Amino acid sequence: MPTGSAAFDFYGADRVGDDLFANCLIALKAETGERIWHFQAVKHDVWDRDFPSAPVLVTLQRDGKPVDAVVQTSKQGFLYMFDRVTGKLLAPIESRKYPKSTLEGEVTAEQQSLPTWPKPYARQSLSEDMLTTRTPEAHQWALEHFRQAINEGQFVPFRVGTETIVFPGFDGGAEWGGPAVDLDTSVLYVNANEMAWTAALFEDKGAHGAQAIYFSQCSVCHGVDMKGSPPATPSLVGIGDRRSPADITSVIRGGKGRMSGFPSLYEDQLNGLVSFLLTGENKELSSSEPRSAGMKYRLTGYRRFLDPDGYPAIAPPWGTLNAIDLNTGDYKWKINIGEYPELAAKGMKNTGSENYGGPVVTAGGLVFIGATNYDKTFRAFDKSTGELLWETTLPFSGNATPVTYAVNGRQYVAIAAGGGKDPKSGSGGVYVAFALPNVGKR
Repeated sequence: MPTGSAAFDFYGADRVGDDLFANCLIALKAETGERIWHFQAVKHDVWDRDFPSAPVLVTLQRDGKPVDAVVQTSKQGFLYMFDRVTGKLLAPIESRKYPKSTLEGEVTAEQQSLPTWPKPYARQSLSEDMLTTRTPEAHQWALEHFRQAINEGQFVPFRVGTETIVFPGFDGGAEWGGPAVDLDTSVLYVNANEMAWTAALFEDKGAHGAQAIYFSQCSVCHGVDMKGSPPATPSLVGIGDRRSPADITSVIRGGKGRMSGFPSLYEDQLNGLVSFLLTGENKELSSSEPRSAGMKYRLTGYRRFLDPDGYPAIAPPWGTLNAIDLNTGDYKWKINIGEYPELAAKGMKNTGSENYGGPVVTAGGLVFIGATNYDKTFRAFDKSTGELLWETTLPFSGNATPVTYAVNGRQYVAIAAGGGKDPKSGSGGVYVAFALPNVGKR
């Protein structure tokens, strides 16, 4: 089982040391809960770099002998491979020192470790020649903002007041959809995001009242300045010009799209928050207020590095599907997956796009995957070559991992299509199933 990051995600003055057992892969004895072995991938995590999905089990060949292995994907774009029984590493790991935190009270780990093999399935550094060229204006905007940001690679502690480039972004690399593995060939299939994000911290000088509610519940997504990260996370600036107080109250209470609701807020907390969003007035509250005890610094907000038109400010690919031979570390193939329909209509095709939800591989030689946020497409690829064999449009984006099954000798594949990650499209909740051709028993 993989474990999450320790909280707070981006400032850890209240948690001294490496924070075992956060950011770990842990082997437990199912009958008793006894810990057999563990591996911690990130020590004292202040980057939200937890393992994002369940690992996969596969038998690998090492020194001519079969080894029962467990393979774990990561947001950084690396694969971790272990002997399933002993926890012995089956792929080399390299440790090196990284910059120390400059924040008061924060002591980051002196060293972090990353696998050296196989090569990562997501790009690891961003440079000026990798910025978008979609339009001259978008490129110039990206260049100016890139030059203002800190860009020093992995495991750089965030700073106050200056944005840091996070690449791969907070959502991967790999995400919660997880990989698929072909047990016959030991080839692993994993989809990856190729998105840059930016992040900075601000000093919380003891916010109280309605402002404290906003900082603790809303600012991590919508930002301390309420500007959000459009189009995925809308701006709240001038929200009163677009929404009524009743509408705002309803969304906060019940949620909408990607935003979960906050039903636990007391009535005066909810009313004070709505008033703060509409007027900026910081009302005092009579009920208990959420505070981040000891959290002197907070994240200014999750921000994708997007150009003014809402497209990635880096050059494609923006999302990929990868086939990796776990015995050799070689990539069998790597393709872009997903696109923006409006860009494709203008000739900018095969860019890849942000994607959530994993693949499934069949004994008949197919890899099925939905995942892509914007084109609502469900695809089938040849598992050996990556050739696109079939695709269809779903009613909503299939941000889920599909399942394959058989009924009365007929094979089917089904996926949950809910959308919700593209503000230009609607969201819903349907299951869509397809029958595979009858070509004999598999």
